[in-house]
Amino acid sequence: MEIPYIVNARKDTGLNNSKIAIWLFLASEVMLFGGLFSSYIFLRIYADYPWPERTLPVLPGLINTFILILSSVTVVFAWAGLKLRNWNMFVANMAITIICAAVFMVFKAKEYAGKFHHHATQTEDYGWVEGHLHYDEGDSTHGNAYVVAAKEVNFSVDSTTANYLASIIAQAGDKLSLKRDYVIREISGNTFNEKVLFEAGTALTPEVIAEAKQHFIKARTHNQELRTQLLKDAWVIARDPNKHNELVGLKDFDSKVKNTVAEVHTALVKKAENNNEFLLANGNMVFDADGAELKFNSGWGRTSDAKEGDSTNLSLLDGTVVTGTAGDSNFHYRYVDALDFRHLVMKAEAKGLHADDLIEQSPILALEGEGGDKIRKIWKTHKEWRKHLAKHLEGRKDALTGEGRKPTEIDLYRVTWHQMYAYAQLDYNITEENWMQVKDDHQPSMIYDITGMTKEHKATFPKEVEVPREKVRFDSVFSPKMNNYYAIYFTITGLHGLHVIGGAIVLGYYLFFGRKMYNSNPEWLANRVEVGGLFWHFVDLVWILVFPVFYLM
Repeated sequence: MEIPYIVNARKDTGLNNSKIAIWLFLASEVMLFGGLFSSYIFLRIYADYPWPERTLPVLPGLINTFILILSSVTVVFAWAGLKLRNWNMFVANMAITIICAAVFMVFKAKEYAGKFHHHATQTEDYGWVEGHLHYDEGDSTHGNAYVVAAKEVNFSVDSTTANYLASIIAQAGDKLSLKRDYVIREISGNTFNEKVLFEAGTALTPEVIAEAKQHFIKARTHNQELRTQLLKDAWVIARDPNKHNELVGLKDFDSKVKNTVAEVHTALVKKAENNNEFLLANGNMVFDADGAELKFNSGWGRTSDAKEGDSTNLSLLDGTVVTGTAGDSNFHYRYVDALDFRHLVMKAEAKGLHADDLIEQSPILALEGEGGDKIRKIWKTHKEWRKHLAKHLEGRKDALTGEGRKPTEIDLYRVTWHQMYAYAQLDYNITEENWMQVKDDHQPSMIYDITGMTKEHKATFPKEVEVPREKVRFDSVFSPKMNNYYAIYFTITGLHGLHVIGGAIVLGYYLFFGRKMYNSNPEWLANRVEVGGLFWHFVDLVWILVFPVFYLM
C-alpha cells in the first residue's frame, strides 16, 4: 500500500509528510538550543568570577559565519536546480554546500586544538598565567608533572593499571624491591596452609603484580562465599526451636530475629577465623623505591604536598600510593602569552583592599629567571600604557551622561599576547607620543588568529617560566573544566558541529545517491532536498547566534 502525501502536499495544510516532520523536529531543536543559550545568559549574569570576554579568535569565527551563509544560499540553488530539472545545477551547488561544511569543520577543529594546547594556571591570589607548556617528544607530562623522590610505592594489586605500572618500572629500573614477604593461604583438602608467594626483596615486574592479583581475587571470592554460607547457617540456627525457642512465632523481619541472626553470624565468622578457614586477602604490595625519582602526569593523581623538598604522598587514580620527597613539580611553561589579574582585583575589591598593591605582591610578579624578569617588565609597561589610555578616555565625553569614559577591567588588568608583542616593538618604553601605537600599529593583525603566532611573536614572550605548584590554586587547559564559559561554549559549539556533520552527511547522500530517485521522480528528490535545506538553514541560524554571543561579547 502506498503511503499518501510523500510527494504531493495535503490540500488542507499545503505540506507533505516530510515537511511536517522537519518542522516538528526543528521545534524540538529550538527548545534544545534555546535552553542552552538561556543557561549561558544566567551563568554569565550570576558569575562569581570575571566572565571571559573577547577571548575567541574573531576572524576564524567571522569566516565560518560567511561560509555557512554561503552554504545556505547554495543549498537553495541546489533545490532550485531540481525544480528546474537541471541535474548539473543541483550537483554543482550541493557540492559547494558540502565543501563549505568541510571547511567550517576544519576551522572549528583548529580552534578546538588551540584551546586544548593552551594552558592556564591560577595562583593562590587568583591571578592567572596563560601560555604553552613544554610538549617535548617522548615526554607525556608536557611540563605539568608530579615529581617524587620515592621512598616506597604501595600498589593496590586488584586495580593497578598497566600504563601506570609500566611507567613506574621504566623510571625506577631495578630499584624497586618488595619490602616484606607476600604471604598467601592455600586450601589443601580440608586444611589451610600458609606460604610465602614472593619473598622480601623480589624485584617489581608486571608478572609479580598479576600473580598477586590472581591470588587476591581468589581469596576475596572464597571469603565472600564463606561469609554468605555462614550467614545461611546463622539463619538455620536462629530458626531452630531447640536452640532459640524465644524466636518461635516471630517474623523474619522482626528486629529480635535479625539481631539474633547477626550475633550467631558473628560467632560463626569468628570461629572460622580461628580455624584459619578464611584465605589471606592481601590487596597491597609495598616496594622499597630506594630514592628513585618518579615523574607522573598531573592528570594521573594528586599529591599531598607539592613543595620541593617536603615529604609527600602521591595518590594515583588506580590506588597506587607513592611516598617520598617532593621534587621539581613546578609548571614548566615554554612561553607565557597572557597575564590576567581581573579575578584578583575582584577579590581585592570585595575585601576593600587596593588592587594594584595586591598585584605587586602576586606570586606571578615574583617568578624567578629571565621569564620572570620579562613578566615584571611587561606589567610595568602595561601600567604605563593604561595611564595614557585612561587619560585619553577621560577626554571622550559620553553623549548621554556628559562624563568621561573609563577603561574596562580587561584594559586595566589583562595583558594579551598582542600587547606583549606591541610592547616589545616599542622597547617597553611607553610615552605620550607612542602609546596609541600599541593598539594601532604594533599589534599583530587578526590573520595570525588563523595562521598562528610566528617565531618573531614568540620571541617577545616570557620564556622558560616556572610557576611553583604550591602557589597554584587551579590549572587547566582551555577545556570545559576551565570554567562555566568554556563548558557552555564547548557544549553549544560541539552540538552545532555535530549538526553540521549530520546535515552534511544527509545532503551528501542526496548528492551521491540521489540520481536514481531523480530519474524515477525528480519531485520526490526535490522535496527531500528542501527538507534538508530547512535543517541546514536552522544550523546556519544557530551559528549566527553563536558568533556574536561567544566571539564578540
